[in-house]
Amino acid sequence: MKTNIFYTTLISLGVFLSCTNDDATIPSLPDGGGNRTVKTSITKYEGIGQIIESENNITDIQACIFEAGKMTQIYDNLVPSENSFDIQIEKHAGTLYVLANTKDQINLEELKSQNITEGDWLKKCVAMNEGVPVHFYSGSLNLDDMGNSQTVFPVSLKRGFARFDLKLKTAGVASVNSITLKNAAQSGSLFPSLNKYSVQDVLVGDMTVSFDSPLTTDTSAVLYAYEQAKGNLEISVEAVIDGKPLTLTKALDGDIKRNTIYTVTIRKDVIDVTIEVSFDEWEEGGDTELVPQAQIHLN
Repeated sequence: MKTNIFYTTLISLGVFLSCTNDDATIPSLPDGGGNRTVKTSITKYEGIGQIIESENNITDIQACIFEAGKMTQIYDNLVPSENSFDIQIEKHAGTLYVLANTKDQINLEELKSQNITEGDWLKKCVAMNEGVPVHFYSGSLNLDDMGNSQTVFPVSLKRGFARFDLKLKTAGVASVNSITLKNAAQSGSLFPSLNKYSVQDVLVGDMTVSFDSPLTTDTSAVLYAYEQAKGNLEISVEAVIDGKPLTLTKALDGDIKRNTIYTVTIRKDVIDVTIEVSFDEWEEGGDTELVPQAQIHLN
């Protein structure tokens, strides 16, 4: 498969970072501040489907804190350790944001020096990497809701992209050569937009995945896409069914939601050959904890 997509299994990371705080007027923690452990978990995909082995890599993790709409602390260059990661804070105030696999595009030091506002921060986007979506995670935690004596901060991280799986339900012989998502967003917001799944005026374009060997069976993770509000989205599949080359198309009626698995189903009956994009109901389950045994690949 000609895809340059790698994935993240968020693991436990350990680091001690000292940071400065720009606002010393808020009362300090009872113990004078110091290390606090961020315990991170991965939110399960919505939609029917399982995590696949290739979705188990992480390149980097970083975090920052906003207080009163201003970035006051940053934590970058986090180094792997045995479990979770530690950050040094002086007070339970503001919002903690955690990112994974974003370092190539999100420079926290530069953004802090530019005095970025929290509103503009929430509008930040991640662009494509060599024509495919970056497989990043993000999450946040309101520190104001944490008790003064609390030393473990739970942050749930969600994938910033959607996944498409392929199902073949044909009576004859069928194979798929390529899949195209037309008018796909070319960037994805770091966090879910307050007013839909994509910022306005986002650049769109066609995104095609071709396969070295045609797919003849149900296949997971054939295509990934950034979150996107309903628009002129269309799925196009180049297939061969019973020896006849066909181009099958289907408009997507709804939004593409981050952290969701969609299923592209190709059917054949006595009347026609159609393509169906379906979203199956998801039964909520527990999150996946970051475990020390998981592997990390740092580039």
